[in-house]
Amino acid sequence: MGLVVVLAEDNDDHALLIKMALERASSRPVEAHRARNGTEAVHLVRTLKPDLLLLDLKMPGKTGHEVLEVIKGDEELRKIPVAVLTSSDRDEDIARSYGLGGNHFLTKPENPAELEVRLKSLLANIEELGEIRRGAGEVKASGESAMGPNALQKRSLLGWAALLIILIVLFAFGRCTGAFG
Repeated sequence: MGLVVVLAEDNDDHALLIKMALERASSRPVEAHRARNGTEAVHLVRTLKPDLLLLDLKMPGKTGHEVLEVIKGDEELRKIPVAVLTSSDRDEDIARSYGLGGNHFLTKPENPAELEVRLKSLLANIEELGEIRRGAGEVKASGESAMGPNALQKRSLLGWAALLIILIVLFAFGRCTGAFG
């Protein structure tokens, strides 16, 4: 069974790179449908009922946030996971995306290989993302994101550091027990 994805991206080069990374990251065939603007994205989502919407914020016509508001405001479409995939890393964009019901937020990396890694992680959790139900109500930036421009990045780094420590401990334990030869 294939994975149906609507890719809302107005930049041709970005769309091609994302589609290629998506195909490499997925363990099943990908049927990607591209929307070049927000209005087209809403139409494709309504028509196809995809497994995932990858949504850029900066598009002609309806912006990504406006698309998100429409999708998450519709009872039938709300269950479709929406991953915002954008060049923005502004706290306001992140907070607004989650506040409008977005399920995941990815900043487009410079390196295509890193994009593939991020998409692979996203796809591994796609079923869980679909179970997260958020409304379409506008939510202002939380106290955490309002602390400063790097608050969310610092929190993310702390999470990665904790994960790294856990992996080091597990590796050391495996070496002590002979699990790694």
